[in-house]
Amino acid sequence: MRHRLVAAWRGVADGPLMDLPTLSVADLAPKIVAQCGMTNRVKLEDVLAAWEEIVGAFLFKLTRPDTIERGILTVRLMQPTAHHALSLEKAKILRRLQAKLPDAKIRDIRFRHG
Repeated sequence: MRHRLVAAWRGVADGPLMDLPTLSVADLAPKIVAQCGMTNRVKLEDVLAAWEEIVGAFLFKLTRPDTIERGILTVRLMQPTAHHALSLEKAKILRRLQAKLPDAKIRDIRFRHG
């Protein structure tokens, strides 16, 4: 009877009010993250977590991964000496990143001061 009254009030055919399936947060979260363009940010969080292990404690204090765009990781540096040290080890660091985080699909590293 309730359905009929609500249907008459709304001006729709008689039937259940809600036929939509119930979705869990686990179903919705990946879609929302992808629509907001936050997938790169999630990858960057993974890189930040692995960065200290890959470059060591000293260089970790002087550097921070900043962005990942089109497979290129941009790292911010505080000192030119860190730039020199990382430039010498760039290929090794890139291989370690690719081995540790294959889903991030990092293909190059660029260093920037500031």
